[in-house]
Amino acid sequence: MRRSRYTIAEMTDEGEHLLYNTANGAFAALDDAAFACYETCAGTWANDLARAGFITELTPDEEQDALRRRIARNRDDHGTFTLSIVPTYACNYRCPYCYEQDRTRIKGKMDEPVMDAIVAFVRAHHGQDAFNKLAVQWYGGDPSLALDAVEALSAKLIGWCDANGVAYDALMLTNANVIGSREADIIARCRVSSMLLTIDGPEEIHNRRRVAANGTNSYERTMHAARLLRARGIFLAASMNVDRVSWPYFREMRDKLLAEEGIALNAGRLCDYGHTFGTPPFSQPDFDLFTHEEFCQERLNLFREESHTAEELRSLLQPITQFCTGQSGDYFVIDFKGDVFSCDGWVGFPENVRFNITDDPSTWKPSEIVFDAPLDEKCGPCELLPLCLG
Repeated sequence: MRRSRYTIAEMTDEGEHLLYNTANGAFAALDDAAFACYETCAGTWANDLARAGFITELTPDEEQDALRRRIARNRDDHGTFTLSIVPTYACNYRCPYCYEQDRTRIKGKMDEPVMDAIVAFVRAHHGQDAFNKLAVQWYGGDPSLALDAVEALSAKLIGWCDANGVAYDALMLTNANVIGSREADIIARCRVSSMLLTIDGPEEIHNRRRVAANGTNSYERTMHAARLLRARGIFLAASMNVDRVSWPYFREMRDKLLAEEGIALNAGRLCDYGHTFGTPPFSQPDFDLFTHEEFCQERLNLFREESHTAEELRSLLQPITQFCTGQSGDYFVIDFKGDVFSCDGWVGFPENVRFNITDDPSTWKPSEIVFDAPLDEKCGPCELLPLCLG
């Protein structure tokens, strides 16, 4: 027996030994005698430690191979088939940091032949893998600007799922600026169970960053839409793209939105995805970007300031099956023209098109995993690998 390569040992200020296995999420608190069993891999508690995964008969290389096999099994699990669908590239916002500015100039909206081809694509994959759930993500541009296409394709996909005993669920990413009661009704009919909004801070900051092309108060419009959607039973989550300027407002906004609007707000680092930072209006002093390390430290500082239950900590420290949905062989991004991509961030760029949904199926290219963390020189040996997969 030997100590697992994925076990981390620490000591509390009170002298208690803590063990945590990143590969299975197991925790233990040990006294000196039990910890001695862990260190020697023998003694009274050795069998219990082995059952929890803290010690193992496997060599480090065998443990790494076991992790690789588990990741491969998860990739081969065809229970859910996921489509990220772009019914239009149009957007009615002019956000200074937008990384899709070139793509929003692509004109058009999904037509019925492409919709029918998507249904045929779903049907073909079901015949091959017999998945039991179809998950749809409505993406853009902004899908709320093409709700007629969303409604028409939703009806086709839901009808097929209901007829074939396949569960259906949908998520929509939207700025929500044009969503009124009529639009909220359509979205609910399309079985959209959750919506992802962007709320970039208090009203004044948000409106400078989430700029509506028609000059409307984007913060007010987002809140109005959120209330309509929530009234129809749709779960609301939001992201806040933070930098040094907006981060001081995050905690207050998170607590306020959850208490008053039922919106779960998460923070994400504002990045220079479009390589335009420094060019007004995406420049200082209105924007001041964090480095990756700075943002992580700020998140950690906030985490330390707040209280957490053991259950919350346990849920946060569980191993993951993939760090990106694009790593799945059952994930496809399809735009309104029928072009298929592997990643949401790649849509609209011709060089990233894998195939077109209307092409002969014999020309469809399978997905490719472009980064495989367990095989990476740096990531492979790391004891934290099961938590992030790179």
